[in-house]
Amino acid sequence: MISYETYKILHIFMIMMTLSATGAVIAEGRWMPRTSFKAVIGILSFLILVGGMGLLARLGFKHGEGFPTWVYIKIVMWIILNVSLVILFRSQQKNTKILFAWIAFASVFVAVYTAVTKLQ
Repeated sequence: MISYETYKILHIFMIMMTLSATGAVIAEGRWMPRTSFKAVIGILSFLILVGGMGLLARLGFKHGEGFPTWVYIKIVMWIILNVSLVILFRSQQKNTKILFAWIAFASVFVAVYTAVTKLQ
């Protein structure tokens, strides 16, 4: 069985890696082919979800039980983060990339805030 701390490290590290990749997209880093970079972002995003769901399991939430409000907020912020990343990849204009990068960073901030304060 994987421990709570392992899931927490996985979750936080994948968030940091995804935000770093977001910065690389904004900087238009060409050190990695575009399709493989998209795949890496997708895997990182999936691992954020896996880590988060593992944390919920370790906190004692059972399958079929209702989640508290803060969990739903974090799921919505995860979706907003992923949509922002898709738009970042498709956008050609620097201003649009910066706007959606800020949206991605703000969604992470809101998710962290709700997790720390456990909003009800």
